[in-house]
Amino acid sequence: MIAEADVATDVKILKADLNNSKHASDIVKIVDLFARDPMGQDQALDEEVRVDMITEMKKVPTTMTYIAYADEKALGIVTCFVGFSTFTASKVFKIHDVAVHPDARGMGIGTMMLENIEEEAKEMGCSKITLEVREDNPARRLYEKQDFEYGDPKWYFMTKDLA
Repeated sequence: MIAEADVATDVKILKADLNNSKHASDIVKIVDLFARDPMGQDQALDEEVRVDMITEMKKVPTTMTYIAYADEKALGIVTCFVGFSTFTASKVFKIHDVAVHPDARGMGIGTMMLENIEEEAKEMGCSKITLEVREDNPARRLYEKQDFEYGDPKWYFMTKDLA
């Protein structure tokens, strides 16, 4: 269990080095914990995915993952990709995963990570930050507190599985 009183002052958010074995391992662990959650896919990641995740992430040059640490314990990750908006002719910061360790939820880790991401996106000259969230995900409150808005009209996220 993580001591809540220690979290606020001891959290460091680092841009992950995918060649660093600790960072790589922590990313896979946090994503797997999220996958097991009902807001994820309600089941563990396939072994093949756990093995291949970091190698495949390295192949996408705009991948950036940030890890929140308290001491050596990974508390959460945010994985982003830089995209491009033809409407603003500028870079867009696309948040793909926000995952907080179940023991650290409700301690402000998500807020800290999103604030860090916003600063990074501004420094990179991005015109906006985007993310997708399930309608029933309680994390929507966090995103709304951080001034994320629904488009007008509302946008739908659609997928087509190719596997």
